[in-house]
Amino acid sequence: MQILPAKNLFQTKQQAKNTDKKILLLLHLQDCPWCHFVIKEVIEPMIELDEYSDKLIIRQIETSENLDMYGFDGAQISNDYFALKHKVDFYPTLLLFDADGRLLDKVIGVASKEFYWTELDKILNKQGVL
Repeated sequence: MQILPAKNLFQTKQQAKNTDKKILLLLHLQDCPWCHFVIKEVIEPMIELDEYSDKLIIRQIETSENLDMYGFDGAQISNDYFALKHKVDFYPTLLLFDADGRLLDKVIGVASKEFYWTELDKILNKQGVL
C-alpha cells in the first residue's frame, strides 16, 4: 500500500483529533537509498498492520523538490520550510506528532536495519501509541 503525501496537515490534524490517533510523518529524499529502505521495509508494512493503522495516521513528505503544502496551522508553506522548521537535516527522519500538531518524538536516520523496527516501537510505546 502506498504512503499518502502530507499535502494538508491541518486536515490531517483534524482527522487525528476525530479518530484519536497520532500522526507519523516520514521526511525523505527521492534519491536516498536508506529512505527507500524505510518506506519499503517499515512504513508500507506498518500501513497494513492494524496495531499501527488503528493508532496512527501515516504520511510522507518528499523534500527533494520545493513543493507547497499546508502546515498544522492551515498556512501554506513549502515542504522544505516544514523540514527546516522541525530541524530535519538528515534523511530519512520520522516525526511523531499528537493530534494538536505538537512534536512528540523523532527518529533520525537508520542506525541499523536489524533494529529499526525495535527502536521505532520503543518510541511509539513511550508516546502511548502501542
